[in-house]
Amino acid sequence: MVTLAPRRMRIPGRKRFGGIFSGDTASFVFLFGFGFLFTAFFHVDAWRQAVYGSSHVDFPAVLGLLTLCCAVGWRGLLRRGFVWVEPAELTWLDFAPVDRGRVVTLRLLGAWTGAVAVTGYLAALMLAVGGAGLDQWRAGIAVVAATAVVAFASARRTALRFDAFGPLALAVLGLAIAALGLGPVTVQFVAAGVLVAALPLAFGGEPVPRAGRSALLAGWDGRVLRSVAVTFLDPMMLLPPSAPIGRISVRRPTPLRLAWAGTLGRSRYAGAAVLVGFAVVVAHIALPTMPGAVLAGLGAYVALTPFGAGLGELWRNPGRRRWLGSSNRELVLAHGLVLAGPGLVWAGVLAVVSFAAGTSFALPAWLAVPLAVLSILRTVTRTAVDYANPGFVDTPMGPMPANLTRQLFRGPDLLVIGIVVLSAAI
Repeated sequence: MVTLAPRRMRIPGRKRFGGIFSGDTASFVFLFGFGFLFTAFFHVDAWRQAVYGSSHVDFPAVLGLLTLCCAVGWRGLLRRGFVWVEPAELTWLDFAPVDRGRVVTLRLLGAWTGAVAVTGYLAALMLAVGGAGLDQWRAGIAVVAATAVVAFASARRTALRFDAFGPLALAVLGLAIAALGLGPVTVQFVAAGVLVAALPLAFGGEPVPRAGRSALLAGWDGRVLRSVAVTFLDPMMLLPPSAPIGRISVRRPTPLRLAWAGTLGRSRYAGAAVLVGFAVVVAHIALPTMPGAVLAGLGAYVALTPFGAGLGELWRNPGRRRWLGSSNRELVLAHGLVLAGPGLVWAGVLAVVSFAAGTSFALPAWLAVPLAVLSILRTVTRTAVDYANPGFVDTPMGPMPANLTRQLFRGPDLLVIGIVVLSAAI
């Protein structure tokens, strides 16, 4: 009697589909989130009044913003956070007649499906709020479908050096669609060109299902770090580490030299920062009622936060601060001075892209960039989360840990207050 080897092995105790059909908390969160997002389509008129007011809907700008959203989703998929296997499961699969590449492939399909679902939802909501016609719907669907294909073709293999240029090229296309006022038919041809570009991206590199043990375990370490940070409400654990650099020596460490080395070690986030700048400009064109200070402030905060992670690492490690031998004020001033450099560069990119798109920002929007830098410094210099006194208070949504919430929003609170003041000054 011949026993066929199973193609797939299910780990005992592992819930299917993330547990959304188990009737537990995951099911409640899924149903609540789905219902909340779906009800937005029943209030399209209210959304249109809030987003566009009495202004005419600029559909080329809307399609350009949709293209930028697809570029951001593509960039997020290129992080390849799905390349991981639990160490115990990895050892089990080594001695089981199961291909561990199949596990990674299914996880790739899950991440890709999630990215496509998010961009598809945003496309449907933006087009429905704008009252788009059939041609605009066809163009939006074409952009989402083409980006989905090219994202899957590039994410299914190991990282290459020019990976970051793909989303940036798509962002340039989105800016061109918004600035030149391209019609829906032309946008469909642009989507066809993006689809053709997926052919060369499908070649080169190794397929991620063939990743080795070191890559799978490194991905697992990152996943554990993310889950712990979310569970314990400590987003500072997600600050990116610095990559090794050989051009600067820290044998004689000074705050300024250490800050400069940390910024250079995180230069891999420069492409994402430029992508955020493109998104801010296109959103400024597509959303006429949104104050420029809001877009510039939030964009600068998101784009520049990775470059302030060096100060966050020092702040959370008293031993390193004692080794450096500098006061807290010197550390903050040195890192703030260095962080002002990426801030100026990002503001310059914003100015160039705005000029190319034929739009401009008011003075409060430019003041929001240094405000974002100060907010980042305030964010990364927060103390470790204190769980001794969460300070629960009753709210309409149930008991909320007020003290933990206060610690969580240290930094963004300054940004929000500053943006409100700057927006009111317009």
